[in-house]
Amino acid sequence: MLGQITENIFIYDKGGQNAAILAQIEDLHSLNSFTTDNIYRLHQYTQNVVPKVLIFHISDAQSVAELKSIIQHRQNDYPLIVVTSPSVEVPLSPQIAHYVNADNKVELLDIIESYSVGGKKHDILLLDTYSAMTSPFKIALQQKAYKIFEVHNIEAAQQYLARNKPRIVGIEYVPAFIPARHTLQHTHIFYVDRAQDITEIEKFLH
Repeated sequence: MLGQITENIFIYDKGGQNAAILAQIEDLHSLNSFTTDNIYRLHQYTQNVVPKVLIFHISDAQSVAELKSIIQHRQNDYPLIVVTSPSVEVPLSPQIAHYVNADNKVELLDIIESYSVGGKKHDILLLDTYSAMTSPFKIALQQKAYKIFEVHNIEAAQQYLARNKPRIVGIEYVPAFIPARHTLQHTHIFYVDRAQDITEIEKFLH
């Protein structure tokens, strides 16, 4: 499915730390990707070309500082995917749409496909705040083997819905996401709590 991608994928990977997963993406001939380890070059490109997504790999304290610079100076709305390393603490920002562990290649590829190719039919689009600890709500969904697309800001959720058709949309009931109930277009949208039982929404997942 990834071979159908024709959109711009921007990748920042300092020192080739995440070369294995990025090689899978770049080897696809029809993928229009741009990879760099030069933050100034990345700034220049993102100001002139709006990427479909930006994959930003965190490898050390310097790359954390460079991520903060990208967040501070970004001029366009595009999903920002941060690939994290266990040894480095990543700053929290409402502009970051996804935090993906560097070892989780399946999730990263699913995110790229969703934004760039589309046509995905996840069971639930889950819009919630990022936490290093998985919420009981998400754990309950995973235990039932439901397919989840988790995102952490409204703009990225809108871009996901423009190309994909999840069965339901779950929005964490926090002030930052309250507007999403009226902004996102879907027939089955629910406010959810991080600790709530999934029984109520399961009737829409069968």
